[in-house]
Amino acid sequence: MIKKILVAINGSEDSIKAAMYSIMMARDYNLELKFVYVIDSATISYLGINQMLAKDEQTDYKVDLAYEGQNYLEYVHSLAAGKGVIAQTELRDGAVVTEILDSAKKFEADMIIIGAPKRKKEDRFVKRNVHSTHEGDIIENSRIPILVVKPDADIEAQFKVF
Repeated sequence: MIKKILVAINGSEDSIKAAMYSIMMARDYNLELKFVYVIDSATISYLGINQMLAKDEQTDYKVDLAYEGQNYLEYVHSLAAGKGVIAQTELRDGAVVTEILDSAKKFEADMIIIGAPKRKKEDRFVKRNVHSTHEGDIIENSRIPILVVKPDADIEAQFKVF
């Protein structure tokens, strides 16, 4: 049975729709809800090692991402509060997939909710053998069910009247 859900927030429109969907689920089914944003310091370090970012640029970028992440977490928290749902938030630092899965494990989540990135119409029939996105890696490595909120769903309109 699902009692706790964790939602991966990255600031994209798709992750905000996933947050809205999770808020509706949490209220309808009386679920515990947690939003997680990860500062992707693994990628920042990789860019530094490959001399694509100077040391001070790495630091500035991490500070900017922390500020941005906190703002997104506050935003989805306020969306939940506006619908009468209590939600936890967590800002993490590290490799995105590892941090999401670790947070889900520590929270004892029964499900992870992610937003699906939009695909171009001409790419919709293209099969991909290798997942290169964080979403694909979360799906591939999770030991608990993943709910993927599709980008075409009219979640915002449903959320307004919910």
